[in-house]
Amino acid sequence: MLTRSYRLTKREDFQTIFKGGKNFFGSFFSIRYLPNNLDNSRFAVVVPNKVSKKAAVRNKLKRQIREIIKLRQDSLDKNYDVIVSALTTCLKKDFDFLSEKLTEAILNIK
Repeated sequence: MLTRSYRLTKREDFQTIFKGGKNFFGSFFSIRYLPNNLDNSRFAVVVPNKVSKKAAVRNKLKRQIREIIKLRQDSLDKNYDVIVSALTTCLKKDFDFLSEKLTEAILNIK
């Protein structure tokens, strides 16, 4: 689990990112981001119903993505608010593959 200082929790933050943030679309993840004035980046993970109708599958994917972010936190020294949305192509992939692709996607943020 990410510590509270690394999580996006407020509705206003989400709305600000969706209105004024930039997008990055990969084949496995959709990332929306906006620079912040904090000392660290904050993240939110979204897995829509479109990916899977089963909550257990969506929750497992969210846990995996959060763990990837937690493990790569030190190398992601940019100060951004980031919303990571998983796409349906993530379902059949293993943890190591998702880790590689998500790290590439987050490092492409400019």
